[in-house]
Amino acid sequence: MDVGRRPRKRNKDKDMKLATWNVRSLYRPGSLAKLKDELNKYGIAITAVQEIRWSGSEIFDSGDFIVRYSGNKERRQFGAGFLINKKYKQLIMGFSPETDRICSLRIRGRFFNTTIICVYAPTEEKDEIQKDDFYEDLERIYMKAPKHDIKVVMGHFNAKVGKEPGLAPNVGKYSLREETNNNGWRMIDFAITKNMAISSISFQHKRIHKETWRSPDGTTSNQTDHVMIDSRHATDILDVKSCRGADCDSDHYMVKIKYRQQISTVGKLSTQRSIKYNVENLKEGNNAKEYRNKIEELLQTLPNTVDQQAGATGKILNK
Repeated sequence: MDVGRRPRKRNKDKDMKLATWNVRSLYRPGSLAKLKDELNKYGIAITAVQEIRWSGSEIFDSGDFIVRYSGNKERRQFGAGFLINKKYKQLIMGFSPETDRICSLRIRGRFFNTTIICVYAPTEEKDEIQKDDFYEDLERIYMKAPKHDIKVVMGHFNAKVGKEPGLAPNVGKYSLREETNNNGWRMIDFAITKNMAISSISFQHKRIHKETWRSPDGTTSNQTDHVMIDSRHATDILDVKSCRGADCDSDHYMVKIKYRQQISTVGKLSTQRSIKYNVENLKEGNNAKEYRNKIEELLQTLPNTVDQQAGATGKILNK
């Protein structure tokens, strides 16, 4: 390391704040407004939300956000979706309402586009068939994403990941729990098969910033909401932690993700500065006649370039 050289500062303009949050329900009156207030407070760009309990699938604007969700067509249960701050509206390339537990959002990047998959997995006590169906859907949706996209999968996996020896390096070692449950092993198997890193347990934080759910009586806490990303892009996620201060009447905490990716911006065309001419001068004296004669003279001068001709006529107008 060159001691005399100052370390280069990280360009925070390239950072994007993502989040995942099991909101438990957005069907309650005022719940969406409260959620939007919290997201604005924390400056979240894109939020994956689960258990919204809206029926059907829809896309609509709501204040500072664009809401896209996928729900159950017949009953107000489950549901997954995204809230995208309108500042990032131009980045949206597509939204796929897959099932009432999974949906995906594609955003434009400067070098790589990103597909974000929002999930709401069955609880631990559900039968194996339901869990198998969920992971079959997840794999199908993952494989449907464009090959060269960065894939980010986040949401409420209902999974507890432990610290058992021999786990793959991309699993992470800063989990809240000591033992992995059945849903946890399923999530790990998916991550290893798809060569993904589980970022939610890859950062060393205090216990309060690892907990994603706490029981109403405050006696039990778990880490069941997770984030994973393709291993080759694992360093794009700079931090993952729970925000206990965010409140939307849910027993889950918002999980904030600091995502480092050069997102696409609407670039300005690099054009030359236009020259403004004082056309009012044509009304004074013999300027109009002189201008007309100069134009006729220049049209007969073939060697001159267009820029030289324009400059010569401009002198007449601006003298």
